[in-house]
Amino acid sequence: MRGLGTQQLEHFVSRRFPEARIARMDLDTTSTKWAHHRILERMALGKLDILLGTQMIAKGLDFPNVTVVGVVDADTGLHLPDFRAGERTFQLVAQVAGRAGRGPKGGRVFVQTRAPDHHAIRAAAAHSVADFAAAHEDERLAQEAAEGVAAWLRRANTERLGGVLTVLGPAPCPIMRLKGKWRWHVLIKSPEARPIGRVVRAWGRGRGVGARGAVVVDRDPVSLL
Repeated sequence: MRGLGTQQLEHFVSRRFPEARIARMDLDTTSTKWAHHRILERMALGKLDILLGTQMIAKGLDFPNVTVVGVVDADTGLHLPDFRAGERTFQLVAQVAGRAGRGPKGGRVFVQTRAPDHHAIRAAAAHSVADFAAAHEDERLAQEAAEGVAAWLRRANTERLGGVLTVLGPAPCPIMRLKGKWRWHVLIKSPEARPIGRVVRAWGRGRGVGARGAVVVDRDPVSLL
């Protein structure tokens, strides 16, 4: 319940592998001049068995004898309300995965995730930029559907409801991808309940835009995530 930072991770790893030579590379251990160079030099000389660290050890390190890399809690940035969250997660996991198997011994990568089917995780595991880029097509379709819904709502608001509604969006949901589907949302607000009811009923009668199976109406939503 206290979280799992690099210090906590170092504690548990040292208990699990008491004979291993372990070093931690994060902001605390590299705050002095040349500190990170000294840690990496020990790693290069084979004086360390396990190197733990933050994102700073994900990029640009080339140690042929590293045969196993683990990514702890890869979902930390995956579900942030940022449309580039998936892209950044893919980039980070792919970069750190590239630290293993750089020599003739080969290597393995273990990724700890609660979303093993997320396209960013799967593409990073395959080390495939092409697979990750290909996932954007479905996102475009979701965005287009949301834009169509917003346009229909604004027309209805102007032509039928006298401008009583406030239409917000479309915008990506805070959790942009869930159960393999891209998600965008449009929010409408009104000081009166009746106009919202009219919109919901009109949509139910099939007067909205296409792609109906991909659009879900939630009256008085409990959460916008």
